[in-house]
Amino acid sequence: MKEAIHHGFERVQFESDSKLLVDAIHSRRRGNSEFSLIVNDIILLMSSSYVNFEVKFVRRQANLVAHTLARAANVWASFHRFEIIPLCIEHLSVNDMN
Repeated sequence: MKEAIHHGFERVQFESDSKLLVDAIHSRRRGNSEFSLIVNDIILLMSSSYVNFEVKFVRRQANLVAHTLARAANVWASFHRFEIIPLCIEHLSVNDMN
């Protein structure tokens, strides 16, 4: 979301296969766990007056590109920004475009 704001995007739809995350964001529950702190940050970003972000639940099978990219990100040691499609999702991206 911070990247979307940084690039000036005002209307973005984010999709997640984590029903727990999406439900927590929509319920706007506050808490002190590490998960809750992340959810609180997301809620704060979504409530900014200059953005119109939406978070939706989608089944993992419907978004294999995001799922594969998230799994790959678990082994990366630092923040990554890609200018081209990463190899780990290239074949899935091509399938999604067909």
